[in-house]
Amino acid sequence: MTIVLPSFRIAGVRAWAILPLLAIRLAAQTPAFSPAALAPTPPMGWASWNRFFCDYDDQTIRAQADALVKTGMRDAGYKYLIIQECIAPTRDAAGNLVVDSQRFPRGMKDLVDYIHSRGLKAGIYTDVGPNTCFAKPLYEGSYNHEAQDAAQFASWGMDLIEDDFCHKPKEETGRELYRRMQDGILKTGRPMLLYICSWGGENPWEWGGPVGQLWRTTGDISMKKNNVEWRYIIDNFDRNSRQAVFNAPGGWNDPDMLEVGNNGISLEEARAHFTMWAISAAPLWAGTDLTELTPEYLAIHMNREVIAVDQDPLGDQARKVREETPGLQVWSKILGSRVGGSRAVMLLNRNGEAAKIQVSWSDLGLEAGGARVRDLWGGADLGTLKDGYAAPVPSHGAVLIKVEGKLSLAHGITYEAEYPGNLRRNGAVLTACKECSGGYAVSLDSASATLEIPRLEAPKAGAYTIQIFGSEGGPVTLRVNGGKPAPAAAMGGGPAVASVKLVARNQLVIANAGSGAVRLDKIVVMPVRR
Repeated sequence: MTIVLPSFRIAGVRAWAILPLLAIRLAAQTPAFSPAALAPTPPMGWASWNRFFCDYDDQTIRAQADALVKTGMRDAGYKYLIIQECIAPTRDAAGNLVVDSQRFPRGMKDLVDYIHSRGLKAGIYTDVGPNTCFAKPLYEGSYNHEAQDAAQFASWGMDLIEDDFCHKPKEETGRELYRRMQDGILKTGRPMLLYICSWGGENPWEWGGPVGQLWRTTGDISMKKNNVEWRYIIDNFDRNSRQAVFNAPGGWNDPDMLEVGNNGISLEEARAHFTMWAISAAPLWAGTDLTELTPEYLAIHMNREVIAVDQDPLGDQARKVREETPGLQVWSKILGSRVGGSRAVMLLNRNGEAAKIQVSWSDLGLEAGGARVRDLWGGADLGTLKDGYAAPVPSHGAVLIKVEGKLSLAHGITYEAEYPGNLRRNGAVLTACKECSGGYAVSLDSASATLEIPRLEAPKAGAYTIQIFGSEGGPVTLRVNGGKPAPAAAMGGGPAVASVKLVARNQLVIANAGSGAVRLDKIVVMPVRR
């Protein structure tokens, strides 16, 4: 059956006509190992830069590895240990990196072997340019040495490569340089994570999935050693939140390292910092001296219920659902399944005075009438509450609760077309779209282009309508679970609608059946009311 997407106008102009022309095409490359297998949940570990800058050596790294084990952090999930900056001041005649012999007197391989002996994974730092970021002295980057350096890192036993963005040659794109490093990794045969550290430059969330497993969405959280300001934590959280739709198993938005335990913020601010990162499904990189960590700050890093929010396998990143008073915000993260009723909810007070913040179950897409609530920082069950929850929140503080209720289907279940877990085939491309719900659309430019949602869930088997939102274009066909095209009709001024039968998990394929381009914004699944 053919579905004709309705058109809509913005300021009297056809919406599709004012969409940006930028389109990002996915590479048709099959990696030697699955990115999702390398990072099915956000990576966790420790990184040296925020606390030490370049004031570290071999023994510093060994001491941090020991502390990860002694504190129990390794067993809580902090597996990676990233050695950042000031590593190789030169290369030999063959172009191989020569590590700083004063900093690493026993060589890098010996240090990595020690990290592995502690049940940890090792990460190394480089740059897309000819030099890394630390200006005096200059250290070697990987420009025009990507495959060679990847092979050398693999020979040392590295498990992660952080690739920074300083001194990038103007004639090159970061996207191409990171792809060259990924190609080098694939050639080694060693499954090393690639950490795209472009500070959000060139929008790595648009293309990072096939290239690396995590990408920075922001600039550095601080330019000072062992010191951070609250305003920069908030700024990185906000910037990272704009790309929430691109967070998915195998590829993660990264708002930079944690500063929990460093100077410049209070214990309350540090707990809120960790809460913001956890509800964002962000990589958790402890960035302090673990050998000096006080019990209070260690308890923040070690709260397993909060870590579980970050590590939830669905990989959903929180969205803001309420802000009645500026600075008093409610953020919600779906846990487990899009058709379940489990939510992590953060009450965030960005203001200078303590205040009460409340959330209703309708804010979370749940039915009124009762939901179980647990305080995750307090480790206490708060009982079953009828319509919502309210709590006093300290200045620059956060409350984190888990809510277990019943999903409301009043507004359906939404699947953004641009979600990276969807499959774009035969010329389907990602396209910037200011008026679309997530800021992007998927364009089916050719007659054979398709968008596949390989896991479209329904609360239970039965009759549903599928609403396809997009800009002018069409026609398209819609197939569920490989069956025949579903009957559908275009609704004037609204979405195209198809009536379908669904089971618990389904495959949905939308194809361009005409000659013009189709822009797909989102797909909404609605139960048929009887």
